Amino acid sequence: MISLSILGLLAGIGAGLIFIGAFVVCRYSKTKKKTGSDIGQYTLGEAYDSKKHLLETQSVNISTSQEFYIPNEKVNIQPKTPPVTPIGIESLVDVPPSPNTSPTSSSEQGSLFESEIGSVKPDLYARQGTVLQHSVSNPDASALPSELGKLHYKLKYDFDKSDLIVKLVQAKSLPAMDMCGFSDPYVKVCLIPNEDQKLRQTAVHRKTLNPEFRETFKFPVTFEEVQEKTVQFVVYNFDRFSRHDVIGEVKIQITNIDITQEVEIWSDLQPKPEGMETLGELLFSLSYLPTAERLTVVVMKARNLKALDVGGQSDPYAKVTLIQGGKKLKKKKTTVKKNERHPVWNEALIFNVPLSQLKTTSLCLTIIDNDLLGHGAEIGSCEVGLDCKSETGHSHWRDMTMNQRKPIAMWHNLQRKQTT
Repeated sequence: MISLSILGLLAGIGAGLIFIGAFVVCRYSKTKKKTGSDIGQYTLGEAYDSKKHLLETQSVNISTSQEFYIPNEKVNIQPKTPPVTPIGIESLVDVPPSPNTSPTSSSEQGSLFESEIGSVKPDLYARQGTVLQHSVSNPDASALPSELGKLHYKLKYDFDKSDLIVKLVQAKSLPAMDMCGFSDPYVKVCLIPNEDQKLRQTAVHRKTLNPEFRETFKFPVTFEEVQEKTVQFVVYNFDRFSRHDVIGEVKIQITNIDITQEVEIWSDLQPKPEGMETLGELLFSLSYLPTAERLTVVVMKARNLKALDVGGQSDPYAKVTLIQGGKKLKKKKTTVKKNERHPVWNEALIFNVPLSQLKTTSLCLTIIDNDLLGHGAEIGSCEVGLDCKSETGHSHWRDMTMNQRKPIAMWHNLQRKQTT
């Protein structure tokens, strides 16, 4: 009896263990299947924490001795990053925020600041159409007013047509030259040295001390040549019954200003020196050939010669005098040009000068108005040589000696001879 009861007890215990084992296996298989299906619902780009998922999806009773399984498979997690937009033209344009947008954060403000550094602002480089103010004498300044008045003008070089454009705007506070307390002003405009010999002047404005001219003059000249020119304005008072009076003049050198764009200038009128009357200019070249000891003077042309005839013309010719040691040795003349204030000769006059005496040699060129009834009247003269008082005459002779065998040409202002 005792053995049968022991066998029955053992059989009952074994059956219970088998039942418990089957129950644990079934429970474990269900849990693993459910966990695997949940993991499959997550994509590769989403963050997934396997341990946290098992703790949230499976209720575990800590007081029991039940075990659970955590899978060891590794899932590659990639953080989500906003798409990078390449910087293009749109990123350089400031777009105003819409009223519905939220305030920008500090990181967004930093990115906006960096984009503004590289942005292009065309307004900073706009130069076309800019009028520069180059006020030599501002009429609104509190300085003492000029006694002769002021002149307002604009200068610009036209590269398309190779013209210097001079716009004469107005004059202000001119002195009264008439008995009635007014003036009848007009202005002559020229480019010194003058090439085309064309007379340019404004209309006469009656009975005013503040004339508005509003006239434009063009001078055909290359940009390289205009850098050596001087613009001269001479203001006159018109008088019907006598010689026109000079009110004042303005001279401005082109090399001192930038005429690539329009320059606006106010200048004080200056008195024209009485002793500096315009006699004209003479162009000639010098060349020396040391092997033949020959000095060649080519009298080329003259311009703006003073008119000595009744009809407002002259009959000029040039006389060249060779001087050595203060003594006049030889004289040679060109032909006479009839009724011409701008004569062209292009005649060569040759002198024999030893190389040893070249430093003590000088030339005097005189323009004379031919007169059939007597001696011609001298219009003006100029000198060249190392001992010459004129800076132009000294530099012309020096350039000739330093560039032998090569003709050197220069313009010279004619002056009256000084009597001793």
